[in-house]
Amino acid sequence: MTRCGIGLDGSGQGWSIEGLSSHGPGSMAAVFFQKISRFALLICWLLSVTALLPLGTALAVDARSQSASLSLTEKGIAAAQAGDLAAARRLLEEAIVSNPANARAYTELAAVQNAAGNRKLARKYYVIALAIDPVFPAALAGLARLNIMAGDEDAAKLLLDKLRFSCPACTETREIERALDAGSSPSPEVKPNP
Repeated sequence: MTRCGIGLDGSGQGWSIEGLSSHGPGSMAAVFFQKISRFALLICWLLSVTALLPLGTALAVDARSQSASLSLTEKGIAAAQAGDLAAARRLLEEAIVSNPANARAYTELAAVQNAAGNRKLARKYYVIALAIDPVFPAALAGLARLNIMAGDEDAAKLLLDKLRFSCPACTETREIERALDAGSSPSPEVKPNP
C-alpha cells in the first residue's frame, strides 16, 4: 500500500512516488536523473567516436570526381590565361563542385576574382584554399599579394614566413620577397600556378 492512500506506485516501470518527502527529491527524481545520465553518457560517447574519425573521410571524393575536378581546373587556368575570366570562373566553380577539397581550384578562382577586381572574393577563396592545404604556395603568395596591395605588409610578412618555411625555393617565395623588399604592389594579373 502507498502512503496517504494515493495508490500510485510505478516502481515496476522505473518510477515511484513512494517515499516522497518535503526534505528531498524522492525516488522518482532519482530514477529520472539516472536515466538522464545514461543519455548524457551516450552523447559523450558519440562525440568522442566522431572526434576520433579522420578528417579526410569528410572530404573524400571518388576517383572520377577527383579526375573531373583536375581536368576542369586545367581548363579554367587555360581560359584565364586566354583572358576569358567568365569562362575561367565557371570552370573553376565546376571543379570545386566536383571536388570541394581541391585547394588549387580555390586558389585559381581567387586569382580570377582578383584579376576581375573582386578582392574581397579573392581573399575569401585564398582563405578557403589555405584551410584545405595550409602551406599551399600559390594560395600563400596570392593572399600575401592581396595584403601588400591593401598596405598590410605585416600580414604579408607572416605569410612570407610560412612560404619560406614550407617552400624556400618556390618562385612564389622569391616573388613575395621581391615585392616586400621593393615596397611595391605585385601585379594582380592571373598567372598560372604550379
